Amino acid sequence: MKIIRPFLLFISILLFGWLFMSNINLINVATTLNEAEISSEVGKVNAFTNIDKLKEFTIEKINYLEVVRERFSENALIRVIVISALVLIQIILYATRGNFSNSKTMDF
Repeated sequence: MKIIRPFLLFISILLFGWLFMSNINLINVATTLNEAEISSEVGKVNAFTNIDKLKEFTIEKINYLEVVRERFSENALIRVIVISALVLIQIILYATRGNFSNSKTMDF
């Protein structure tokens, strides 16, 4: 038990760190840059005079959004698995804490 608890705590800290680092990328830090990109895309749409070219452009953007949504879905699934593992590790650490401390007091 003396080896398992520190190992589980170490794994838990690593997983929490990974969750923290993976979520930092989702923070919208460059809001003005994103607004400029959106304005640029709207300008492109407004510049189209041919409806077929506009359809191609729109289908391209929809396909791109689908790919992004699939990536977010995969990442969310991985995060749910990691969070579930962390909950399990924390439950094990909490459950073994009582047993470990009781065994120490019985030695005296």
